[in-house]
Amino acid sequence: MTGSDEVWRLEVTGASTGCGFAVTPTRALTCAHLIGPGQRHCQVASLPGTRTVDIPRAFDSVDNPIPDVATIDIAGHPAGAVAPMGPATRPAVGTILDLFGLPDRRQEGRRSQARVSGPSRTGEWLQIDAVHGHTAWVEPGFSGGAATDAATGLVVGMVVSADRSLSERSAWIIPNDTIVTSAPWLAALLADPLAGDPDYVTLLRSLNARRYTAALDRLPDLHSRHRRSSDLYYYWALVLLQGVRPANHSGEVIDGIERLLGEACRLDSGSVHARALLALVREDYYSLRSLPVSGRASHHDLDTSRVSTSHAIEIVSHVPATECLTWRKLYRRSMG
Repeated sequence: MTGSDEVWRLEVTGASTGCGFAVTPTRALTCAHLIGPGQRHCQVASLPGTRTVDIPRAFDSVDNPIPDVATIDIAGHPAGAVAPMGPATRPAVGTILDLFGLPDRRQEGRRSQARVSGPSRTGEWLQIDAVHGHTAWVEPGFSGGAATDAATGLVVGMVVSADRSLSERSAWIIPNDTIVTSAPWLAALLADPLAGDPDYVTLLRSLNARRYTAALDRLPDLHSRHRRSSDLYYYWALVLLQGVRPANHSGEVIDGIERLLGEACRLDSGSVHARALLALVREDYYSLRSLPVSGRASHHDLDTSRVSTSHAIEIVSHVPATECLTWRKLYRRSMG
């Protein structure tokens, strides 16, 4: 139905057939109008096969056509096969979106592109228009499908309706901020889109397994989607260290790591784990080599008590600079 990197896309069949997308390994989103009135089950097809699933929550499309959001229970869905969700902020006018649908239940599906035109009359939906006159357009079967930002690949909304006149070539999506009003469980995930990105989950697994090259391979794509996330730069620095103490790296590598951690601290001044890693890198590379550290904060000023136990474990595990005062402080913190 879709590419191997898009196994989070689902085919949903209730009163009619359309799309859905897995947001977590247990929950997916689709349009309520695909579900028959009063129905609490639907058929979902994805790579693991077709099965009947529960619908914990759905707005009745007759009594309440807006916002037209349904949550479906997909417990047992592969843990890594979840959509890369964007933030709750709406895509700006002019943003190009990638769409995918299943018109006439075609097994291969159809892709399209659209440009955000602006809010609907009620303000709860966004109007989208065809990018080009020859672009395949939205029709029945696209409803419930994820609308992804073409520049970042992040899901920014869900296709809900289209003008039946082929000459108009307009359609509507439900943006993430409207979806949250019907699916409050989504709010926490949208507050930190990086944490829910499947590539980020894979990066952490690779890092924990000390497969640094595999972790590094995930970072460019993550950066294209989450360049404003402080933790992205923190983990990038941790991966670049490759499990080797800073003193054994070249000055060029250390300079790059300092820039990454500096950006992490700039984006989130409260990121104590990024500051702790930066202090450890500088202490091991500069202080133990008796190199000048003018203009750099002293590791003696670092309060490690605010570093979470999990981050302390992470740092001492991947940065074996055991002679450093900062490392010893973090080690004590890692013990709880």
